[in-house]
Amino acid sequence: MSKKRRPGGRTALAALATVVALLCLAGGSTAATDANVSIVFFSYQPSQLTVLAGQTVTWRNSGLGPHTVTSDAGQFDSGALQVGATFTFTFSAPGTYPYSCRIHPTMHGRVVVLGALPPGFPPTASLNAVLVHLSKKPGAHGAMTLVHVQAVRLGATALLQLQSPKNSSWSTTRRAQLNSSGKATFSLSASVHRRLRVVVEGPAGEAPLTSRPLRLPAA
Repeated sequence: MSKKRRPGGRTALAALATVVALLCLAGGSTAATDANVSIVFFSYQPSQLTVLAGQTVTWRNSGLGPHTVTSDAGQFDSGALQVGATFTFTFSAPGTYPYSCRIHPTMHGRVVVLGALPPGFPPTASLNAVLVHLSKKPGAHGAMTLVHVQAVRLGATALLQLQSPKNSSWSTTRRAQLNSSGKATFSLSASVHRRLRVVVEGPAGEAPLTSRPLRLPAA
């Protein structure tokens, strides 16, 4: 007769250790496909885009009047794009490429081109994604939840935020700098069961990346 296993903490720990959440921003580019930018009213959406060397970016004028996509350093210039028109450019060299509209000088955008993906970053994931992997480890005062983070912003600051149980506000509880692979790890008490999210700050004026909320499961 087989022995019955008692339900206990080890089962929950094992289950939690296998939880992997891939939290992507809507509209982000991917490493395997080309990327798109929409010109809406007087803005480029998204205004900051990250791609890999060799990728092609397509801008489409979805506004109400003509606009341009003009490199600040002179590498590319779409000329006047009428409503519905598109412009494409292939970025072959890593670097940061700011651009603007010659017709409306207050419109600005930026393309960040990477030479290669950081080690361990899935090739099919969005380059604007925040990857979160949860695991457990024993601690001096009980089990700890480890929040492993990776994003394609090497050296940027990652903020671990928890949501208040009384309202929808978020508060930063941990800060860490992403290493040369874009990774960082946070530690939380296993008794924390609130929702969390990770915000990766944007270097050089880039918009921050914010993951979708994730609820920590009970230990």
